[in-house]
Amino acid sequence: MQYDKDANHANNIYGIRIGGYDRNLFHGIIKINYEKIDLLGKMKYQQYKFFDKSNTLIELIKQIDAAKNDNTIAGIAVNTSGMDINKEMLWELRKKLDEFKKTGKHVVIFVDRMDISGYHFALIADKIVMDPEGQIAFKGFLFGRQYYKGTLEKMGVGFTELRYFKYKSVVETFSRDKMSETDSTQWQEYVDDEYSLAKNEICSSRTISKQKFDMLVDSVALFTAQNALDKNLVDVLGRWDKVEDVIKEIEGGKKGLVSPASLAEFNLPDDNYWGNKPEIAVVYAIGVCAMDEGIKARSLSKDIESVTNNPNIKALVFRVDSPGGDAMASDVVAEALKKCKEKKPVIVSQGYVAGSGGYWISMYGDTIVAAPNTITGSIGVISGWYFNKGLKETLGVSTDYVKQGLHSDLPFGMAIPFIGISLPNRDLTANEKDKAERIIKQYYNEFVNKVSKGRHLSYSYVDSVGQGRIWSGTDGLYNKLVDVLGGLSDALSIAADKAGLKNKVYKIVEYPEPPLINLSFFTPKIFGLNARENKFIEHLKFRLNHNMYPLLMLPVDYMDYNSSGLSSLPEM
Repeated sequence: MQYDKDANHANNIYGIRIGGYDRNLFHGIIKINYEKIDLLGKMKYQQYKFFDKSNTLIELIKQIDAAKNDNTIAGIAVNTSGMDINKEMLWELRKKLDEFKKTGKHVVIFVDRMDISGYHFALIADKIVMDPEGQIAFKGFLFGRQYYKGTLEKMGVGFTELRYFKYKSVVETFSRDKMSETDSTQWQEYVDDEYSLAKNEICSSRTISKQKFDMLVDSVALFTAQNALDKNLVDVLGRWDKVEDVIKEIEGGKKGLVSPASLAEFNLPDDNYWGNKPEIAVVYAIGVCAMDEGIKARSLSKDIESVTNNPNIKALVFRVDSPGGDAMASDVVAEALKKCKEKKPVIVSQGYVAGSGGYWISMYGDTIVAAPNTITGSIGVISGWYFNKGLKETLGVSTDYVKQGLHSDLPFGMAIPFIGISLPNRDLTANEKDKAERIIKQYYNEFVNKVSKGRHLSYSYVDSVGQGRIWSGTDGLYNKLVDVLGGLSDALSIAADKAGLKNKVYKIVEYPEPPLINLSFFTPKIFGLNARENKFIEHLKFRLNHNMYPLLMLPVDYMDYNSSGLSSLPEM
């Protein structure tokens, strides 16, 4: 609008902008495309900055949301061939795709080789396309552990278990040759919950009776593609290119497949928002709880402090995927979150494993969100003592010392070849065991007290669900250790709501800063094997580095809690 010299209206000037997604007259009139999502490879929490094209959980959440809100997108086509994603993350993606479908859009999923968790995920699709040479394995669920008592005896390494709580079983790996009754009980209940979750949703999706499902698992177990089609487990046989034909059948016409990068949300002009967008921080605590490895508590607490003091960050979502570890490292992070909570909402999102020290760092959240198949709880403390019982002599090593102080020789021993840590010469005395017991029980008392205050529960109640007992997310909700069943996306929604950003534009920022490149490519190899890949050695090394330290830790020998791909620690 223009005015003359007397401030009277003179004329109007009109302009047409071409190319801006949000200002294009033709954008979104018809749904012309399907978004293609390729799940090949391992799902991570963060990518390396360079030479890393891996999928991350938060980016997939953003992509599905962007497709849901894009008027040119009619559906999503998912390629699961070669995916390597843990059960908890698959559940989150399934839930996210279910939200997408509720807008009236469709999902088509291509599968080739699937276990029961992968099939459970794929059932969210309107149509499942299966490779003609593919297979579905309905083997059920299992939790198992390796036991190294015999290995230590053969090596000449002694071990004393310092265990005082009923279910705290992590050191059974080195103290026993099979599960204790209490450990078997708690893990059986978790496996039963996993089985029930998959069973109920598979039966509902495919109109299969629960009795028939049990029969398929126990009597058939493995299905070829044709078997799966005959039993109505999948809809169409074909390779990935068959997906386009299935989409054409669903939509009544051909639809293009487009990459997530082409979606409207990722192509908005720079001037689509005036000023700085408010932010929600997603802070990752991935791996074992330790000061300078795993979650890297020393630097992680500083990241949390930065989030706390940044006025543009309105809420913090704390994603935990950790089996615990060092009590001090856990408490350093927990206290940083407690201080942050005084200034802004802190929402905890628990991944596959968030027990023991992983629960310690969760306990101060305003809201704790967990998936039904999350491993949570394990409120307990345990320790153990490793010592020489013939290894030194077998290797022909001798040691000698002078000392001042009754217990000064306790940690002294030989350096183990190739590992670079010491194995103490002797076992604990009765007096030293008594001292260790008092310390461990003090740590447990502190743990229970802090959970009691953080969760507003009585000490006696927390103790009743504690004693080292692990729970599924479903049971954790029932036991008041968890507030909401959901995933990272739900935690972000809760954070936005509590920060006053619901239905408003905000930006997600992530901490810690990811490394530039994957340095494991340069890790030296011993006898042709990468030393980091030997879980027994890495497990033993971590334990020896924390010999007799009170540990808040879970036995997760076969669990892929470390899906970030960024931690240098073993998957324990």
